Amino acid sequence: MTNPFQIRYDVLNMAKDMLDKAYENQMSLAHQMMDMHKENADQMREAYEKYIPKAITPEEIKAQAEKLYEFVSEKK
Repeated sequence: MTNPFQIRYDVLNMAKDMLDKAYENQMSLAHQMMDMHKENADQMREAYEKYIPKAITPEEIKAQAEKLYEFVSEKK
């Protein structure tokens, strides 16, 4: 049986993986948009500012993990 610490560790890793995947998807979209506008510097800059995601913070990972952990700790 898995102990509570392992469950929390697994949930934290799951949350980080989810946020990493969302970040990677947003970066891919940003690169696609910048490639579309590579002929026009102003449009490329606008695409960069609009689509480049901010870095994931530890607080965001913790918040995501807490959302996931609610499911584990629910008593039904």
